[in-house]
Amino acid sequence: MVFKYTFSISGDDLYPEKVLDKIQGDFIAVSHFSPTDKKFIDKDSEYGYGGISFWHPNKFATEDRIMAYEKAFVEFIENNYVLFFQNGGIDLDIYLEIYFDGGQCNFEVFDKGMLSKLAKLGVSLPISIYILKKKQLQKWENEISVLWGLPSV
Repeated sequence: MVFKYTFSISGDDLYPEKVLDKIQGDFIAVSHFSPTDKKFIDKDSEYGYGGISFWHPNKFATEDRIMAYEKAFVEFIENNYVLFFQNGGIDLDIYLEIYFDGGQCNFEVFDKGMLSKLAKLGVSLPISIYILKKKQLQKWENEISVLWGLPSV
């Protein structure tokens, strides 16, 4: 199984340019926009709210690294929560993408300790599941293992 999580924060008064340089940790801001940014180049419509999306530095994890991956997300949110909240970030989500080979799909999303912490911070967990061909999934898992410094299978 391959896991890809994206942490997103948004709010009517969130201006990413006020917080991006103050963020603690090595997560990567992959997209951001301000309430007054235009949605489309050739139209006058604005977003009306600000948002920032982050990836873990390794972007993906496999089952053998999922605990460390999830722990890093919880710590990143805890370390930056006050900064986000004080600057208008009120909606917090970790978008979960799970990729597997189509067999029976059993997995745990965070453990009860991490879920409790996320719940106290008001983090939602939308989930999407994708089926990949077994060879494609194995190749991808091997590439991710190398990123984490583990031997490929």
